[in-house]
Amino acid sequence: MKLVKLYVQIEHYNDWSYYTRDFDGVRTSMRYYYPFKERGYSFEVITVTGTRSNVIKSFIRRLKYLGNIVDVVSVNKVNNHNYELAFLGDIKGMLKYLMLERGGIVVSSYVGNGVKDFTAYFFTKDVTELEVSLYELKSELNNYGKVLTFNVTKISKAPIFTSPIYGLTDIERRVLQMAYRMGFFDYPRGVSLDDLAKVFNISKATVNIHLRNALRKIISSYLNSVNNEYM
Repeated sequence: MKLVKLYVQIEHYNDWSYYTRDFDGVRTSMRYYYPFKERGYSFEVITVTGTRSNVIKSFIRRLKYLGNIVDVVSVNKVNNHNYELAFLGDIKGMLKYLMLERGGIVVSSYVGNGVKDFTAYFFTKDVTELEVSLYELKSELNNYGKVLTFNVTKISKAPIFTSPIYGLTDIERRVLQMAYRMGFFDYPRGVSLDDLAKVFNISKATVNIHLRNALRKIISSYLNSVNNEYM
């Protein structure tokens, strides 16, 4: 069996995710989901974060009226900048289900500024046959919106199990992922350390420590792998 990674970014028109563009700084990340095909909907849990609590609340209030949302089941407030939502979505507009139908395992899904991105893995005996199937998937996705990125990568090793991200503590991983998704490493920066501190309800200095520790571990892992490769 061979492993193939798919990374997709898409503006999913008429979907709830597309309207995040109206809520400055709001970002969501997938926690888990389960498609009830026979009932016509999927059950999903997402984390909603942002730097301005009033904007997050406005997004949450509007969510049940947005595209593909059947019902908002629950809203759990973690802090003023972090909420967990459970909702039912119309399976006919569920892009993750299109990947599932082709044997994909969606391991992450993020939304921000009207753009949804997915990372999925596929196991296959015939890479050529899978590439044809993924080409068809790209065409199908274009029927739902504008595909911005569609990258297919053949994986020679198994990064799912060997990634240095698993060497991080839970808080280091969450701070690093949030910083990346919210544009901390962009130029100019999308958020500051103060913004991240508000999201996690901890001090600016503590956020900085977690980020530095996470980056140090990842860089160290990378350098060690490079050194071993050329020994």
